Amino acid sequence: VTSTFFNHNHYATYAGIGLIAICGLILRHYRKEVAIVGGSIGFGIASIIEASAKKGALLLGSAFLVFVALLLTGSRGGIIATGLGLAVLGVLWFWQRNMESAEQNKTTLSVAIYVMLVLLALGAAVISAFGDTFFGKIAEAGLGDANRMAVYAITLRSILASPWLGYGYSTFGEVFPMFRDQSIDTSGVWEQAHNTYLEVFQGLGVVMGSMLVASVVLLVWRCLTGAIARRSGAMVCCVATSAAILVGVHALADFSLQIQAVALTLMAILGAGAAQSKSSRLALND
Repeated sequence: VTSTFFNHNHYATYAGIGLIAICGLILRHYRKEVAIVGGSIGFGIASIIEASAKKGALLLGSAFLVFVALLLTGSRGGIIATGLGLAVLGVLWFWQRNMESAEQNKTTLSVAIYVMLVLLALGAAVISAFGDTFFGKIAEAGLGDANRMAVYAITLRSILASPWLGYGYSTFGEVFPMFRDQSIDTSGVWEQAHNTYLEVFQGLGVVMGSMLVASVVLLVWRCLTGAIARRSGAMVCCVATSAAILVGVHALADFSLQIQAVALTLMAILGAGAAQSKSSRLALND
């Protein structure tokens, strides 16, 4: 599955961002609709079933379609990075529920556990039914790629040859042949390093490249602090942080972040997360 993207790896990143956003909406929906009275497990299950109707069914159906499409891409890096992003989203959500339970002395954390168990069971069922493409590719090719590791080594050597000024942004395709050796197959043309960080440092140099990476990291950090500290609007910060983790991890093995659809969508989500990271009352007071 590639959708309208250049290849399946880029679509996997985009689908992963969409899946994280939908899961954020699902968790926010269940937070509002699910309750456990008197510690009754039966009432909690009934409450989850009721919350899964109407709007919940639409959200769950959307997550199912996107998740299946993601699995059918067979992208090892995209699927693993999405898993890490979803794990971060779950941890941040549990943090929020734990804080609410401590402050309000309610069974909020118990609700979170029941909801998470249900979602994990549904996710496992989807993986077992549609994960053949993903697991088959891992069984066939493993998780590593010898050619990419060789490209990383050559790119690192080119960075060390001009560490301060670099060679100019987006010039990898012209610079790489100057350093290419017999460690990779002589056939084919490498237009990207398949590692966005190495390509940034090669093009801009270590100093300016670090500043570019740091500017994005600062936005992610602001979203993370908002996800931890805020109570109202925290889910936006949680989604933004998780999506950034997904794209940042996948950028270690591919160049999805250099695709406009992925970069613009991530920046829009980070912008929303940064805007919600602090209370609007602070802005009004200023």
